[in-house]
Amino acid sequence: MWAFLALAQGTATAQTLPPHRPLRVAIVSDEVNPHALPPELLTQPGDISAALLATPALNRDSAPDAIVEIPTDQIEQVTALLQRPRGAADAYDVLIYFSHRIPAGANAQARQEAFVTALDAFLVAGGGLVSFHHGLYYTAGKESMQALLGAQATGAVPYDTLSGQNVIDVAPAHFVTSNGLAYTQTLAYADAAFGVAAGNYGYFNNTPDERYPDVQLLATTGTRTPLFASDYDDNGSTHVLGFTQRLPQWAGIAVVYQPGEYQPHALGAGNENFQILLNAIVYAATFADAADRVFADGFEPSATTP
Repeated sequence: MWAFLALAQGTATAQTLPPHRPLRVAIVSDEVNPHALPPELLTQPGDISAALLATPALNRDSAPDAIVEIPTDQIEQVTALLQRPRGAADAYDVLIYFSHRIPAGANAQARQEAFVTALDAFLVAGGGLVSFHHGLYYTAGKESMQALLGAQATGAVPYDTLSGQNVIDVAPAHFVTSNGLAYTQTLAYADAAFGVAAGNYGYFNNTPDERYPDVQLLATTGTRTPLFASDYDDNGSTHVLGFTQRLPQWAGIAVVYQPGEYQPHALGAGNENFQILLNAIVYAATFADAADRVFADGFEPSATTP
């Protein structure tokens, strides 16, 4: 086992979060590098836990295992963490899913399905889920995980170093899109299929960025709230970048966010994407805890199921 413990611009300052209770965060991760980026430019296993341990914005539990990162190939260890009773001192509040594939080795599919079953029960009990970057991407064996997320990306993933992609805040009242973020310019955008009404929305630009031009929204029995979108011209001109997903049986909630390939933007101090990740962690981790919510009333201001 390895584990790690312990342009049209938005304006980013040092990350900031409102007061929140101490949190425990588990991460499951693996690496994929289709663009042959050097290690210092690629978001890799270990990078997320290191960034969370380094930022003073996140209120972490004082135990040495408050932030733990486990590889996809040892997913049964994550399954065990998720099964700890909610409310126990050693229970985790949120899982960050940064896996582009199922585990390798014997009984791989069965181990993956046991993980998804445990994750679903974790959400039922009030735990939170953040799917970051390639967690959204579909590879063989991830069907049940993508069904739980309510979406999947397939096909080519171009790495654009000239114009990247605009990250458009299509839910400006939402904690994940607004806390600690300032959008200095706006553009007109609409995507009826994603539940985004026509309007002028704030945005920031990510360059470089890995684009996911083919994201399919899957049928869901729950509610899906759009958070972020983009407007580049590839397989159409409307693209899903982020949303929340909540099924009726869940006390918790999932947050899905696509950008994250370029490590200095994904996890850099003062960067918009790292602020979004931190917002998503706190939002998902405390969603079910009425006494501990850090959000104003209406923290889930809209819900659509396209």
